Amino acid sequence: MDDRVLRIAVLLAAHIIFLSAGALRILRGQRKHMLRSRGPWYLQYYPPLVWVPFLFAYFFPLPFDLPMAVRLVGLAIAIVSAVFAAWAMWSLGKSYGIRMDLFQGHRLVTGGPYRFTRHPMYLGIVSFHVGATLAMESLALFVITLVYVIPFTALRIRAEDAVLAAGFGDEFQAFAGRVPALVPFAR
Repeated sequence: MDDRVLRIAVLLAAHIIFLSAGALRILRGQRKHMLRSRGPWYLQYYPPLVWVPFLFAYFFPLPFDLPMAVRLVGLAIAIVSAVFAAWAMWSLGKSYGIRMDLFQGHRLVTGGPYRFTRHPMYLGIVSFHVGATLAMESLALFVITLVYVIPFTALRIRAEDAVLAAGFGDEFQAFAGRVPALVPFAR
């Protein structure tokens, strides 16, 4: 498998997430707000903003050499991560949204991947970046993941948890008490 094929495979894996987000937006239609998040714009639009550095790293990877076996493991991590993030999105159904707003009919989802982590989409996004780093042999993506994606994800989780606590009160507090924010089984 050559470098070009690996890069295309990583991009195709990312499209699992992108296409899921687009399809869910169409399916859920217009909704009335129940609670508008007051978070800053960059936290509201975390999902598309977290992919911008990936595109930079795709075109300017600052390559380093890894054995093909490691690169293939990275590709597998990226694909599994994309499918996991898409599963999380589809589990939310009409409750899915890019912004942190809550809408009429919004429900707190605690099944599916949400049994393991409160933020499975973000776990999928972060682990996708790790897998893509290995598959693409990209030092740029490794650095961007460490200094941008992981801290940005932590900020989004904190802000989103505050919105969910305001919207769902004790139900969310009980959920947060038994399910870790990002890393499954981390207690």
